[in-house]
Amino acid sequence: MALSFMTTIVSANDGNKDTPGAELKYLGLINNQPIFQLNLNSDKEEYFVISVKDQFGETLYSEKVKTKIFTRNFRLDTENLDDAMLRVEVRSGNKKPEVFTINRNTRFYEETSINKL
Repeated sequence: MALSFMTTIVSANDGNKDTPGAELKYLGLINNQPIFQLNLNSDKEEYFVISVKDQFGETLYSEKVKTKIFTRNFRLDTENLDDAMLRVEVRSGNKKPEVFTINRNTRFYEETSINKL
């Protein structure tokens, strides 16, 4: 499996109307594997469909949740994904889906410096 989830946290909403419906954040690395956090926010409890697809449109992960506030952390298995582009889609009711792309590129840099002693 190229993708795994770590934790689920559900909490109360503070009523902030400026909060985006879906937000995807890069949190950093754990064991050289990137961790992303998906946050879902709604004024009322509703169904969200979360899908993660690869660059060929193949669904790697899909989940339907009924919630008002939702947080899920995803860990990417970089050994199986290489430099694949992932697409994270969040659908809610008849609204236009919110779409995020994750592009992973591996680059190697060699740096040489000269210092006068």
